[in-house]
Amino acid sequence: MSAVQIAGCSGAGKSAIAAVLARRGLVSIDADDDPLLARFVDPAGAVVAEEPTAPDLAWLARHSWAWDPARLDELIRAAAPATLYVCGGADNQQEVAGRFTQVFLLEIDEPTMLARLDARRDYHDWGRIGDTREYLRRKLPALQDGLRAFGAIPIDARQPLDHVVDAILSRTLPVPLRAKPASRASSPAASRASSPAAPPDPSALGQLSPDSIRRRSPGCHLPASSTRTAWGPCSAR
Repeated sequence: MSAVQIAGCSGAGKSAIAAVLARRGLVSIDADDDPLLARFVDPAGAVVAEEPTAPDLAWLARHSWAWDPARLDELIRAAAPATLYVCGGADNQQEVAGRFTQVFLLEIDEPTMLARLDARRDYHDWGRIGDTREYLRRKLPALQDGLRAFGAIPIDARQPLDHVVDAILSRTLPVPLRAKPASRASSPAASRASSPAAPPDPSALGQLSPDSIRRRSPGCHLPASSTRTAWGPCSAR
């Protein structure tokens, strides 16, 4: 079992990267779209039942965007033997850092982050409600500095999306071997033996019922050849 984390601030491109990875035949999740994995918790660690529609700085300072370690383990096991690309972050990500073979930081500057937040026309509202925009402005430097200090691999996320994905995969995938021409004498059994492993069962990746999803789009991305199953602080959205 193996997993790779792709972290960054709001507007860095985590959700878009999850979708591109899926189109390229890899197993990926947009962590913020799984309410069993990513959710707000209070200072005592209790899950927040209902978030305010316009959180202010005081509320944001008292609450954390946290991942459930057990749910993360479940998702990694379900993706095996494939590597699971977890696109997202959480305030307790150091607690779960041991699950990841590599951690990438999608680096952006403040003007880029704000421009992307302003340009969004989807369900992502973080950065446009309450005090979240100011919260993100304050959080960006600390988040990126902390991930660098932790050893995350920096990727310039101001590049075109496909270039960012290429930069990540150049560090996670083995150098592909040049395919050899198939021999005419090859048997069907030999061809089957050399075929890639089938993608994991989508239902095993925790298909969520509609009422368990907080009006979010599907966040669990499977390879394009299979059925697809089933935002928070700066570190997450």
